[in-house]
Amino acid sequence: MGAVVFVETIRLLIVLLLTAAGHEVAIMGAEGEVAPFVGATLGAGSGYVIGGTLGRRVSRSVDRMEHMKLPWSPPELLSGGVFAAIGGLLGLVAGAGAVVGLGWRFGGPIAAVTSWLAMAMGGRIGLRASAEFWSLIGLSPIGLSSSRRLGESTVGDALLLDSSAVLDGRMLEIVRSGFIRGTLLVPRFVLDEIQAIADAQDPARRRRGRRALELLDVLDNETSVSLRVIDDEVPEVTHVDAKLVTLGRRLDVRLITNDQPLARVAELQGVSCLFLSRLAAGLRDETVPGEVISVELIREGSESGQGVGFREDGSMVVVTDAAVLLGSRVDVRVSHSVPTAKGTMHFGTLALHESSLEPTRST
Repeated sequence: MGAVVFVETIRLLIVLLLTAAGHEVAIMGAEGEVAPFVGATLGAGSGYVIGGTLGRRVSRSVDRMEHMKLPWSPPELLSGGVFAAIGGLLGLVAGAGAVVGLGWRFGGPIAAVTSWLAMAMGGRIGLRASAEFWSLIGLSPIGLSSSRRLGESTVGDALLLDSSAVLDGRMLEIVRSGFIRGTLLVPRFVLDEIQAIADAQDPARRRRGRRALELLDVLDNETSVSLRVIDDEVPEVTHVDAKLVTLGRRLDVRLITNDQPLARVAELQGVSCLFLSRLAAGLRDETVPGEVISVELIREGSESGQGVGFREDGSMVVVTDAAVLLGSRVDVRVSHSVPTAKGTMHFGTLALHESSLEPTRST
């Protein structure tokens, strides 16, 4: 409905303009009482056709501009406009001397060129010095200027890192395997959260935090990804997860996390997520009943006589009557598998030699 009103408004303005123009032209070109009426009618008809065509084209252009993603944030655009206006005024003042000395015929073009160049230079300076400009007047640009300026990488190809993804040791292997490429964005508040974990009193949390900081250092040296720490804040929310979701929506980028509740909330709000546990589960080998797998038994199971081991993908294997073989690598024939929240549990028995019916024990 808004587009129709927009087009009809432009059509009405063009009709009024051409009606008046046709009336005046008819008065100047012909005599008689009928001529002005005919001129006004022709002008109105022409305005109706021209106005409709022009209105639709302008409406489509405005729609395209509304959906266009600008490479600058609102604070950058505002500071660029301010500097461009100042530059244009200074250019006019500088060009006024040429007008006074050479007259409008030669001095006018010189003044126009001088003003245009000064306005263009001022706009560029304003775009580049946006953060410094706002800090000088005591304001902090909450727009996402530092995140949108990513060198040669586009914002749409960037990935926003959650602390749970950095704390997960599988992140580096996923990057080196080529599944993740492009720019990795680490918000400052996420880095502060990891630093707090690295300084924790609990030794286990402290080790995880320091390992995460080492992981970021290694990722910074990887050639397949570009690591960027961004200072963009989200002051309207306080929780880190809410900040990440809001930042992901503003930047229009995907979120990498290993936090399932965060992934669900983000996807409900339109932020696409790379959930590491979901990726790992999808890459696990599919084991069918009757298949023989090799596993090292490391502890006893919950029931008497059971031996428990773990495969390379982290799935648990429970073997019946294998407790006596703890510490050994054995071949297990899978009887059935059960999916759990932490992965898949395989249940089976020791594989037997067809000739001796003795358990196969790998050394």
